[in-house]
Amino acid sequence: MIPPELDLFAAIFGVFVTIFIYSFLWKENPLSRAVEHLFIGLAAVFTLAFMYDAALTQAFWGTERIAEGNFIWVIPILISLMYFFFFSKKYFFLYRYPVSIVAGIMAGMMITGMIQSNFIAQIESTVTLPLVGTGVWEGWPLPGLDSIIIIIGVITALSFFFFTWEHKGALGISTRIGRYFLMATFGAAYGGTVMARMSLFIGRLRFLYETSYADWFWAWYLVPIAVLCVIIVAVWQRSRPTPPESEIPPKKQKSKD
Repeated sequence: MIPPELDLFAAIFGVFVTIFIYSFLWKENPLSRAVEHLFIGLAAVFTLAFMYDAALTQAFWGTERIAEGNFIWVIPILISLMYFFFFSKKYFFLYRYPVSIVAGIMAGMMITGMIQSNFIAQIESTVTLPLVGTGVWEGWPLPGLDSIIIIIGVITALSFFFFTWEHKGALGISTRIGRYFLMATFGAAYGGTVMARMSLFIGRLRFLYETSYADWFWAWYLVPIAVLCVIIVAVWQRSRPTPPESEIPPKKQKSKD
């Protein structure tokens, strides 16, 4: 949480960061790179602080503390401390152990989650679709009709990836129908991605329009100044002289020996 006395500086900072990061739409420039590096640095610091707080909460101040004799929490703490061997040339190999452990755990969690959500849950949802019963064929849209469309889409989309037989005859018709379902699915996924980006953009516009301080300062007051900074950088980059080709150092070629 930002202290109330820093609201003004937070608004000023937010305006310039918002305009500078969207200047990337013109081209990559020093302003967008600076904000990008700032974001990565803040994210790294936040992650480090969050993990430190989580370790202390679980190991020392939680319900099962090391002080109470549950020394099993010493193991993850020691593994996490091995990350700092990244800064040692002599003992750098110790840094690979926590990385491999975390990568293995995350891979197992991702595989389990993907199988559960994209395989088992999809099969369960498909085989339990309502086709008969009270209210299935009543009202509009018909729930039973939706179930039939989903079943046809699943079967035909799966047949598109069946390569044992040539796609001719009934299988060819099924694969063509499945191709349309796949195109609709990819289009919906792309549309969702675009809408998510638009939602972020609208959120920043609302920030610029609604953020204020003490009823005398509004964030959008600084938008022209931030835009002027972007224009100055753009003009400066365009006015920079292009070095002649003779001054450009040649690329190093790898030896074939």
